[in-house]
Amino acid sequence: MSPTQSQTTTAGTRVPRPRLPRRSASRQLAEKIHAPHVSPTECAVIRRVGRGLVPQITDEILRQVAAYSRHPTQRRRDLITKAVASAVELYADVVEKIPSDPETVSAMYFGMGKGEALAERSLDGFRAAVDLATHRAAEAIRHEAEGLVPDDVRGTLCGSLLAYMGILLDDVARGYAAGVRDREADPCWIRRRLVRGLAGAADAEVIDGLAARVGWQLPPAVVVCSVDTIIPLDSVEPSAEHPVELPGGCAWDTAGRRALVITDPADVDAVSAVMRGWPRTGSVFVTVPVPLADVPAAIRWTERARDLVESGMIPADPVVRCADHHVALLLNADPTLSRWEASEALAPLEAFKDEHRRAMLRTLRLWLLTGANAPALAAELGIHEHTVRNHKLRLRAAFGSRLQDPEFVTLLLFALGARESSALDWVELERCG
Repeated sequence: MSPTQSQTTTAGTRVPRPRLPRRSASRQLAEKIHAPHVSPTECAVIRRVGRGLVPQITDEILRQVAAYSRHPTQRRRDLITKAVASAVELYADVVEKIPSDPETVSAMYFGMGKGEALAERSLDGFRAAVDLATHRAAEAIRHEAEGLVPDDVRGTLCGSLLAYMGILLDDVARGYAAGVRDREADPCWIRRRLVRGLAGAADAEVIDGLAARVGWQLPPAVVVCSVDTIIPLDSVEPSAEHPVELPGGCAWDTAGRRALVITDPADVDAVSAVMRGWPRTGSVFVTVPVPLADVPAAIRWTERARDLVESGMIPADPVVRCADHHVALLLNADPTLSRWEASEALAPLEAFKDEHRRAMLRTLRLWLLTGANAPALAAELGIHEHTVRNHKLRLRAAFGSRLQDPEFVTLLLFALGARESSALDWVELERCG
């Protein structure tokens, strides 16, 4: 008969059997970790040493976990310090046989594991940091308690501490598994993974699977839209002022401050309109439709267009469409190469004085583009016809027969359009347009 089954009296009355008392959670934990029997004085030493190790353990975790060290915050330090300090106090309570609540600490470490999963971080660094910190703590207890705690007790303490941290790491692992389940059922997370998969040229089967999970029939071509936001949009509640909702025919990654949306070309106007309403720090950048395999290249175009806006080469319109600036994007696809090519191609003009150089550059560019005669060039440039003829003579002398080479002429036009070239610092580029 189980402890909770009823018993029948001689009078036929059924009465519940008293429930047997349960062992306390702290007692069960003590048995699991084989906690030694220690005196109050010895336990005071353990507690003092443990409390002194809290800052060191916290620092070790913050240093060893790459994501923590790259983005240190006081809030994260406070949370880790609280978790470590709570674990230290619970261990000392268990060893001292003081009634305590292991479930609270267990829930705390469960939550830490779940948080790591939801943040899409690996547990490897966290485990390694905790393992290293625990072994150092055990060594510190062994050293600090020498002469104050019997040797056999010190050895048992170290073993029980390692067992205790193993239990806490199991709580972290359980939380991590729960977080993985939660995030993989979240449509926003799936869309974010889809965007990152397309951006990273993931396997087509993986991409199709993610798209199917959010009910998006991938089109043969997509448009990439990008915008920098004041704060990550995942932390922003939708409102009339800042709408966040996007059409169904797209996927987005708004976990960071650079929001990325990949959409069906048919929905690009609706998507860009929504993105204009986001709390942003600059323009919305929109590419031309590209095949799925070219999404990584399209993302690079938005980044280059952003650079050109910041340098003043492209107007900072609310929506910057790459199709409207394809020449500037092409000429500046590789800024370092563009500067080098421009410097090499225009080197013959360095012999001229600045004011002559500017005037002759205008003449050279228009001449190469139109092939017009001196009177037509003079009318377009607003200068005297004889001045144009003089410019053409000096340009032929500077460049020689290379002006008859179609490939070199193409390079010259490229150099004249590479507006960020160090060789063109002295050019009034706006007047060249």
